[in-house]
Amino acid sequence: MGEPRIDRRRIRTRAALLRAGQTLFAERSVDGVSIDDIVAAADVAKGSFYNHFPDKDALARTLADQARLGAEALAARVGIGIEDPAERVARAVCGFARQALENPESARLGQRLFHSAAIPDAPMNAGVRADIQAGLAAGRFGGVSLEAAVLLAVGVVQMAVSRVVEQGSPAHAAALAQDLAFGLLRALGVETPAARTVATRAATDLFNGPPL
Repeated sequence: MGEPRIDRRRIRTRAALLRAGQTLFAERSVDGVSIDDIVAAADVAKGSFYNHFPDKDALARTLADQARLGAEALAARVGIGIEDPAERVARAVCGFARQALENPESARLGQRLFHSAAIPDAPMNAGVRADIQAGLAAGRFGGVSLEAAVLLAVGVVQMAVSRVVEQGSPAHAAALAQDLAFGLLRALGVETPAARTVATRAATDLFNGPPL
């Protein structure tokens, strides 16, 4: 009976450290947070920190990995059942904007920790890269290279998330996501009427649907 209690205590301590790290790293850079700050926020002994992480950078990497997996899962989830690459890209923009509205702390954390987001072939960009490749191959997108298109898409998502976190208004978030999705599709070569239709449908579906 003793070992399960110890295991549960370790699980609770690790969870508390992760929660504290998420809150603190969302507010400040990793360099601006000390281990003392983390253990105080987690309400655990300082020695307990080192039972789980060798340093605060390891905690930040763990949180970044969790956030990356969450972002990849979100991108996949909002694209389920959607074949059109333009629809998938627009829904990704709107999905990340909606998530930022629902969970601004996680959004801020991702902004601080996703250092590889601007690398087109980074693993976390695999989904959008595949969608854009499919769009270029099918002639849905055009007039732009794959690298530039991925950077455009990632940049638009980052701008959407940043602005939504700053504003915090559902109506503003939906309108902004729709406009940014439209602008991105136009930059990818989608004609104006089609881009407007796709962006409007994506924003309507993602912002009027159930929580993400």
